[in-house]
Amino acid sequence: MIEPRLIRNRRGVSLPLVILMMALLALAVTAGFSRVSEERRIVGDQQAQMDAFAVAQSGLERYAALMDSQPVPNDSIAIPIGARDTAHVVLLEIRPPNGATPSLYVVRSRGVSHGAPRYSVNTPPAQRTVAQYATWAGVSMDVDAAWTAISGLRSQSNAGTLDGNDYCATPGPAVAGIAVPDQLVAPPALFGSGFSAPPNPVPSMTTLGGPGSFPATAETDVHIDWNGIVNTGVLQPDYTLTGVSGWPAYNASVWPVVRVDGTVTLAGGESGHGLIVVTGDLTLTTGFTWAGVILVGRRLIVIGQPAVEGAMVSGLDVKLGQSFAESNSGENGGDAINLRYNSCDVASALARYGHLTLVANAWTDSWPEN
Repeated sequence: MIEPRLIRNRRGVSLPLVILMMALLALAVTAGFSRVSEERRIVGDQQAQMDAFAVAQSGLERYAALMDSQPVPNDSIAIPIGARDTAHVVLLEIRPPNGATPSLYVVRSRGVSHGAPRYSVNTPPAQRTVAQYATWAGVSMDVDAAWTAISGLRSQSNAGTLDGNDYCATPGPAVAGIAVPDQLVAPPALFGSGFSAPPNPVPSMTTLGGPGSFPATAETDVHIDWNGIVNTGVLQPDYTLTGVSGWPAYNASVWPVVRVDGTVTLAGGESGHGLIVVTGDLTLTTGFTWAGVILVGRRLIVIGQPAVEGAMVSGLDVKLGQSFAESNSGENGGDAINLRYNSCDVASALARYGHLTLVANAWTDSWPEN
């Protein structure tokens, strides 16, 4: 009987042992590739989460920066971040305004990122959510009166309305109907200046700069950065004109900022709402109506029967060291401006200069989705 012998290779190693070694080596290689693949998935998932976090935070900050009017109580928007990523931003009002206390909001941003490499078609896009409390910081205007005339105001008409009561739907405190320097009130001080025959201002007339003030000292009571507006671009206008050519058409949903360099006369065709800045003289005529704010560098002259609801300031070039004649609300009995103070229209005209302020130390990355 022939005994079976193990088949050996040339080096004397048995074939079953070789097969076993190759199998173990294959298992080791497979395990190595599996470990590398798993590590790649882990690193890819971590990178995707970091990218999603960056998208969410970028969306939150962009939303706050782009908000140019006081937000509605509930708002939502999708903001593209780069070519493939999106931040889904939701704003919720959690405390309405109460007197001087502003509204409090929470801004939640959910970032969805497709940028990081993923190693399975079944892996969903990475998502990350951040949230932060925010308040609306509006821009206020120092309103001394429905019409603040730093260089004085003259009228030969007893008609019209100069009303400082607040005609906002939710009215605030009333202001004076007219504000002028003290020395321009009584003719004995400067004969022919002042408000010689006013259509009775309501609630009353007030003076700027205290007893005995002239325009040069009264201007300190008017807290408007006129030099910044005229010379350094503090208020960026939507329209910069040298007359009525190019005047914006009325749009109920838009409150434009219109700047006119020089002197201009406005009539019915220029009616609307928003903020008007005139560096020279401004003449308002019959048919012109406006809601919002009117700022005039030199004289504001009324001819006919225009109507304004909001607030007006004339003679602001006094703040630049200039002097000129007083404004005029009517040179004859037919001239009669109808002017009423309205804090809501003032706020709407200035709304674009407000901003959404993210509250410091009020950020979280664990805000619930619902």
